[in-house]
Amino acid sequence: MIITTGTLIIVQALIVSWIVFTRPEPCPRIYRTLQEDGGQLAAYGDIHLYCDLDYGGKWKIKDNPQQ
Repeated sequence: MIITTGTLIIVQALIVSWIVFTRPEPCPRIYRTLQEDGGQLAAYGDIHLYCDLDYGGKWKIKDNPQQ
């Protein structure tokens, strides 16, 4: 049985899109936006209450974010 190139491309696209869309955000958007825009921050400097900056320059959520 021969699997066509088109079938392989479709299967690979489905697998990659499943991985990309089901991966959780390292620091959810609600903790990166101001209260007036629907987030949790009073000022942008408050992001340190909820997320830490890792060595790659990306925000990661803390284990116990302050509510």
